[in-house]
Amino acid sequence: MKYLILSGGSAPGQRLLKSHIRNADIVIGVDGAADVFYKYGIVPHVLIGDFDTADAMCVNHLEENGAKVIRLKQEKNETDTEAAVGYALESGADDIVILGATGRRMDHTLSNIMMLVRADKAGVRCRIIDRYNELMVSDRAFCLAGAIGQTISILPLTGELCVSATNLKYPLDNLELTFGSSRGISNIMLKSESVISITGGYALIVKNFLNS
Repeated sequence: MKYLILSGGSAPGQRLLKSHIRNADIVIGVDGAADVFYKYGIVPHVLIGDFDTADAMCVNHLEENGAKVIRLKQEKNETDTEAAVGYALESGADDIVILGATGRRMDHTLSNIMMLVRADKAGVRCRIIDRYNELMVSDRAFCLAGAIGQTISILPLTGELCVSATNLKYPLDNLELTFGSSRGISNIMLKSESVISITGGYALIVKNFLNS
């Protein structure tokens, strides 16, 4: 099942949000995302959070119109977004898209990127998407779909990685990427798909939409 999670960072535009809702089986709102859903007249299946940033009127309206509301304590050992990802994993998700996961709170943005690793370790495809980028992680070989001319960056998240890839402008043939280096930034797709192989740990893969 495909789950869409709208987190409480920079809100996506209505068009982007609705395009992902159309393809989702379950829609989850995290805390302040309740205000975005209310603004666009959308009722998610689930709202989860301590709601310290949400308008109580918006939360109540969505609950009255069918949203399941899961209220968390403000003092806890995980973010509201991590709780939402956990809920999706426990509920049978096999594909998760997270919107609103980036923005002014860099600490939350970085934490949300770590959620990609948690999902992948659970065997679930998970991506963070905003207006400018799509982020994913991998520690193995996979096929990356994109557009000719699209910028692709591969950054090591753990230790030293060995990376190979096809159909990229700058060849990657068992290239060593070391954590703390920018060596994997700004490659370019020459075809609409690239086979990327990663060994030695996890890499963050970023597709940039600005030139696609």
